[in-house]
Amino acid sequence: MALTVASGAALAQGQTRLSPEAMMTLAAETLDAGDAVGASVLADALLQRDPEDVPALILRAEAAIAMGDFTSGQRAAQRAWAAAEVEPARFASARLAALALSQQGAYTRAQFWLRRARQHAPNEATSRSVAEDYQFVRRQNPLSFRLDFSVSPTDNINNGTTNDTIVLPGLPFVFALSGDSKPLSGTEITAGGKLRYRIREGARSVTYAEVEGFARTYRLSSEALDQQPDAEGSDYAETQLSFGLGHIWLPEGGRDPWRFAIAHGRFWYGGDPWSDFTRLSVDRGVTLGPSDRLDFGLTLERLDNVEVADSESAGLEARWTHAFGEVGALTLLVEARKVTSDGLDRAYQSRAAGIGWSFSRIGASIFYKVEERDYEETAYLFDTRTDTRRTLRLSVPVPAVEFYGFSPVFTAERVITDSNVTRFETETTGTGITLRSAF
Repeated sequence: MALTVASGAALAQGQTRLSPEAMMTLAAETLDAGDAVGASVLADALLQRDPEDVPALILRAEAAIAMGDFTSGQRAAQRAWAAAEVEPARFASARLAALALSQQGAYTRAQFWLRRARQHAPNEATSRSVAEDYQFVRRQNPLSFRLDFSVSPTDNINNGTTNDTIVLPGLPFVFALSGDSKPLSGTEITAGGKLRYRIREGARSVTYAEVEGFARTYRLSSEALDQQPDAEGSDYAETQLSFGLGHIWLPEGGRDPWRFAIAHGRFWYGGDPWSDFTRLSVDRGVTLGPSDRLDFGLTLERLDNVEVADSESAGLEARWTHAFGEVGALTLLVEARKVTSDGLDRAYQSRAAGIGWSFSRIGASIFYKVEERDYEETAYLFDTRTDTRRTLRLSVPVPAVEFYGFSPVFTAERVITDSNVTRFETETTGTGITLRSAF
């Protein structure tokens, strides 16, 4: 090593006899030959001449990482990124920065730099390689996160009825509904995220804490403002924040884990507190065969409401999925739920069934669901109120479009609710773009 350093220093001192291009070539050959120390000496000589020499900075980062000096490698890679003006240099520097950070245990920052590398990847094969690196780092990282954004025009932001009038039981009058009771159109804007930290991991179990948030607001259309002049999109805004604990347990000799979770949070509507909730859930996915999977779960929830009666609910869900190779996958869903409450139009029992298909090659999916609810007491009838809701949902990724690892997905949804109470007959159509992580 001493001889190598001496020879490198001699070359550095004799750089007047070597052009920068020749010295760079020699440095790269030295590194390829496994002499990281000599390559770093030559790279330092080039950087003394020009501190923003991007190829020299990249080579210096590579040499430092090869020597195990990850702090120096990270700094050199980040300096190269800041000075880089061409795509290959940005890709190489970002990937080296990610490697150096992951070796230091800074996994979250490494994931950030891998997204930068993905943005400047030169070809599809390299993009896939970056995604594989990202997934590896994500598995090592005790902290994980998920972000979702969407913008969707909709024709019924307030869940307004399609009818203009309503009849109340026992009264021989027909009441005209106000503008706020009818559908208001506009644009829905949502943002959501989940932050999870792995507290403990064993051979067959994982325990984690998580924070989850969601926000939805609207911009009213000019037609909606004509219909309801004093309305604002924030009047219908929703915000939710929750904190929870989860535990994943794999039985000995099994391959399908159980998942347990508890969460407590608050829901705001129109900017004001609406309810506090506590939710318990347990679910499991069972592999039935090479192409079949069954997922089932139980959810218990309590709502402590501000303006309406408190409620408790219990829900069951089962989902069977069969994969048809590269063609796609079929999903069948059944659900049941019971809500108990002292308030009118609050307590109900529901049953639901759904069918969906996902296209494996293009990543698109379509899903149709029918749900029927029977309300125990209603303010609008002497009899039981029954609602039937039909939902059709379509999701199609936008091909060949990606920004720092996030891809746009076109979404469309049509929801029709039929009811024996005209106030609750609604129709809603929404289309929009959602940003989701591509890996």
